[in-house]
Amino acid sequence: MIKEEIFELVKNIIPAGTPFDVEFQEEGKFGHYSTSVAFALAKKEKKSPEIVAKEIIETLQKNELFEKIEIAAGGFINFWVSKKTLYEELKDILERKNTYGQNEKGREKKIRIEYVSANPTGPIHIGNARGGPYGESLARVYEESGYEVLREYLHNDVGGQIEKLGETLWYWYEKKVGRETAFPEGGYQGEYLEEVVTAALKKFKNKEDITIQTLTKFGLDYIFENNMNVLRRMGILFDLIRKESELISSGKTQEAIDVTKRMGATKEHEGALWFVPRDEFLEDREAVIVKSNGKPTYFASDIAYHKEKFESGYDLVIDIFGSNHHGHVPKLQALTKLFHFDSDAFKVLLYQFVRVKRGSEVIKMSKRAGTYVTAEELLDEVGKDNMIFSLLSSAPTTHIDFDLDAVKQKSMQNPVYYTQYAYVRAKSIGAKTGVFVLNSDTNLEFLSTDEDLFLIRKLAQFPDIIDACVNDFEVHRLTRYATELARAFHNFYEKERVIGEDEKVFQARIFLIEAVKIVFENLFRIIGISTPESM
Repeated sequence: MIKEEIFELVKNIIPAGTPFDVEFQEEGKFGHYSTSVAFALAKKEKKSPEIVAKEIIETLQKNELFEKIEIAAGGFINFWVSKKTLYEELKDILERKNTYGQNEKGREKKIRIEYVSANPTGPIHIGNARGGPYGESLARVYEESGYEVLREYLHNDVGGQIEKLGETLWYWYEKKVGRETAFPEGGYQGEYLEEVVTAALKKFKNKEDITIQTLTKFGLDYIFENNMNVLRRMGILFDLIRKESELISSGKTQEAIDVTKRMGATKEHEGALWFVPRDEFLEDREAVIVKSNGKPTYFASDIAYHKEKFESGYDLVIDIFGSNHHGHVPKLQALTKLFHFDSDAFKVLLYQFVRVKRGSEVIKMSKRAGTYVTAEELLDEVGKDNMIFSLLSSAPTTHIDFDLDAVKQKSMQNPVYYTQYAYVRAKSIGAKTGVFVLNSDTNLEFLSTDEDLFLIRKLAQFPDIIDACVNDFEVHRLTRYATELARAFHNFYEKERVIGEDEKVFQARIFLIEAVKIVFENLFRIIGISTPESM
């Protein structure tokens, strides 16, 4: 990684602990990379940033990695890497192929990531669906960095919501067999649960086998399997499905309650047992561990589940939730102290809501689900690639307006189409010309135009993107980089010739295009979209 090489060179000649970064520069006139480290050092050493920058440059300027190094704006250091460095990076792409971008920083380290964990009483909605590509792409990024990753899903299959599910299913059953009935108070709206009852009637040939208990269990399993099928369509498979009912039946939930009490982190109030970390009692109903009727709450099982996570020997534990769970975060973080787990090794990542639109019209709900737009409906309408790329295109902290009409466009205005079209263009050139073997006769120095060199620089940024995602969990970098790489390639394609060029230029550009294809394939695999044959 060129960026990392520059970072290490600078790091080795400045005082330990000095905070700084190295940034990729799109505009070559401002350098290929830059750093503001001189400003941070100037305060410590009581010198001007420009003097500090000159001292750094004097040490580094003879390094073969660089073509030149300059000072800008009174202390910024701009680096231009040498063409030789770029050619070596291009060779690395061609040699490593599908492993290009990978590193071993996480070798012998383990991470577990919980994501989606949808409501068990209905189909996955678009809000939960956003967490799917977020968690899955993050898991893949960590795997690219050598980590062993456990993907996990919590299935909340007990509690008041399941009782309400059973009552709603029973309502639809009574209607279908011709009995007078009333819709239960607080029941689940929409036609979806009527579909579940229709499926149950096909399975249970003997009507005497249908009770509210058997119907509830059938519905719970039916909804869960349908939701897993939707996630599989999105390329998401979990290694571990943890059921809340198993945590309770195994005694782990009760054990967690007992430990929490012994640690002095609970308080009796209104006949219920509340979680009170650091003796901070707030009447937050979500902090109840045991209800006044003696039944454990969802949060009690969540404590048990996190106890299990923290004691499992993993180096990093990540939860990915919708932003409506923000009040839950401090309570979960308090559990790290309770169970003696490194708080820095536990991350709760929140993502904002998704609003579905068709042009200027906001779509608030579907007839099938009753109160929201389902992930399955979106998949059916826009397809996996459009859905995943669109959900990953914004920072998780920002709201998304998901425009159904816009993401379906087969035009260069659609970022998904624009990006995949760049890949297809690169692949089609390779198919026409054949793939040659890179050997000592290949002279990459014939890649000398601005477009040639910028495209190599952009390709060389890929490992840095992977590394950055691991460090800050901002996986929307992947789709942004995909769009930027596509722009660089489309620009190259419009301005430079391959077929019909001088033989040596032709040979060098064939390898450049092969590298483009390799990086796109690696990138698309991590994002979770396809590599189309044609468009």
